[in-house]
Amino acid sequence: MKQSAGGRAVQVLIALGKSVCYLALFLGAQLLVMLPVVVAAAVQSALENWEAAEQLSGVLYESAMLFTAVSGLLAIGVILLFYRIRRKKLGDALWLRRVEGPGLLSGAALAPALYLAVTVAMMALPEAWLDSYAEASSGVSGGGVIGIVAVVLVAPVVEEFIFRGLIMTRLAQAMPGWLAAALSAAIFGLCHGHPVWFAYTFVLGVLFGLMDLRLGSIWPSILAHMVFNGVGQILDLLPEDDVVIMGAYLVLVAAAVVLPVLARREVKALFRPKPQALPAQEGEPPAQPGGCEWNPWDE
Repeated sequence: MKQSAGGRAVQVLIALGKSVCYLALFLGAQLLVMLPVVVAAAVQSALENWEAAEQLSGVLYESAMLFTAVSGLLAIGVILLFYRIRRKKLGDALWLRRVEGPGLLSGAALAPALYLAVTVAMMALPEAWLDSYAEASSGVSGGGVIGIVAVVLVAPVVEEFIFRGLIMTRLAQAMPGWLAAALSAAIFGLCHGHPVWFAYTFVLGVLFGLMDLRLGSIWPSILAHMVFNGVGQILDLLPEDDVVIMGAYLVLVAAAVVLPVLARREVKALFRPKPQALPAQEGEPPAQPGGCEWNPWDE
C-alpha cells in the first residue's frame, strides 16, 4: 500500500531530525573538548593579556590532533553507552553487521586507487586553491603517533559511525538509498570546511555510502576510510626528497592496480545483483539497500 504524501513528508522530517541530533553529537564532542582552552583564551583576551591569549590559541592549533582523538573517542563512547542503555544491538543500530560473503575488503582494496584519483584531480586545481587547502589541512599531518592514531584509527571509526552508520541509514528509511548516501556525504563534506576538502570528501562519502548500502554493513567503509587516511599519513611523513616521493607514488600506483586484482572477488561483490530487500522494523534502518518503500521522484 502506497504511503500518502503527508506520511512521506513526516517520515523525511523524522529522519532529518535524527540526523541533526547525530551531527550535533559529533560537533558537540569537538566543542566540549576544546571549550576549556577556548574559554581560557577568551578570558585572557578580555583581560588584555594578549600574550597568554595567543599562546592558548596556539595550543588549539598545535594540539589539533589530540583534540580530534579525544573528541572522537568521546563521541564513540557516548554512542556505545547510549545503545548499551537502550539494549540495542550495535549490528542493527549502527549497521555494524557481519558482511556475508565477499565484499568486506572491497573498499580497502580500492582505497589506494581512490587516493591516487583524488591526488591526480587536485593537480588540475589552481595553485591558489592548493595553497589554501594546504594551509587548512596543515594541522592534520605531521602529528606523530597521536596524529596517526587520530587520523587513521579514531576519525574513520567515529565518522563512519555518525555519517554512514547513523545518519545515512536513518535517511534511507525515508528516501532512496542513493539520495540518503548523497545527503549524508554532503553533510560529511561540509564538516571538513574547506571547498577542496568538501569536494573530495563528498565524492568519497557517496562511494562509501553506496558500498555500505550494497553490502548491508558499515565495516567496508570503516576499513576503506582507514586505508585512505593511512596512505595520506604515510606520504606526509616522507622526507621532502623528489626521489623518495616519486618512489612512494610508484608504490601507490602499483598498490592501486594490484590490490583490486588480488581482491577481485571482494570488488565484484559490489556489482552483483543486490539481494532482495528485507522489511525494516519500525524505528530501525532497513536491513538491506532499497529498504525504503517509496521514491520521492516517482510522482
